[in-house]
Order: sequence, then C-alpha cells, then structure tokens
Amino acid sequence: MTEVHPHTDTGSPADYDALVAFLQERYAEELRWVATFQTTTYRYDVRYIRSDLKTELSTHDLDTVIHRSIALFNRPYLEKVYTHLGHVRSFVLQHERATAVHLYLGGGEGIVIKVRRGASVTLPDFVDECLDVLYDRPRR
Repeated sequence: MTEVHPHTDTGSPADYDALVAFLQERYAEELRWVATFQTTTYRYDVRYIRSDLKTELSTHDLDTVIHRSIALFNRPYLEKVYTHLGHVRSFVLQHERATAVHLYLGGGEGIVIKVRRGASVTLPDFVDECLDVLYDRPRR
C-alpha cells in the first residue's frame, strides 16, 4: 500500500538540483551539505557538500553521519508516539556547530539539510518553501 502525503504528492518528480540552488541562494556559505536518503535501504545521495567540508568529512565520516541521521529519523516510531498529531513532516536538531533539518517525503524517502549554527530555520515556512521548490509548486 502506498502512503499518501498531501504535502509531497504533487505528481511532479522531485527536483533536487532546484532545491540545492534554492538553499545555496538562501544560505550561501552557511549551507554545509544536503543529502537525500531512503530509510528502508539506508541508501543515500549527497546532493551538495560545501567545498571546505569535503576534506573535513571524509567519505567514511560522511557515510557514518548520514547513516546515523537516517536511523535517527525514525518516522514510524515518531508517528506511533504522536499518533494524534498526524504525519511527521520534519525533524530539526540544533547542534553546537550546525542545525540539521530532516524533511520526510513519504515512502521512506527524506532529505537531510545541514546549515551552520545560527542560520535561521523557521518552521513551518522553511519546510513549505523547500517542498514548493522541490516539487515546482507556486511559492507561498
């Protein structure tokens, strides 16, 4: 059975390049990296990584970080705990050096967006804007 998520099911394919361009324009050097992931298979694709982080985060380190991010964003568990609140759309973690925004797209797919500490992420606007760009919807 396919899950239906009104915030992502638009009929348009996801345009990850447009999302990365939007995030680069908004955050410039505050954007650390962007990766898409599939929670059921733990597969991921790095869509963007800031050039100075390519050496700081070796392939192994980034692999570990993204796999931990995937495990952390256990949407079925979150929805069981908060079943009365509906589908989980995002999960935000503020660290000492960065903020991680996890966007859940449905069907086990998601995106991790890391921005530098102090970069503004406003909910729900940030999630809505990212999804509008990702699915080529009119901007709000």
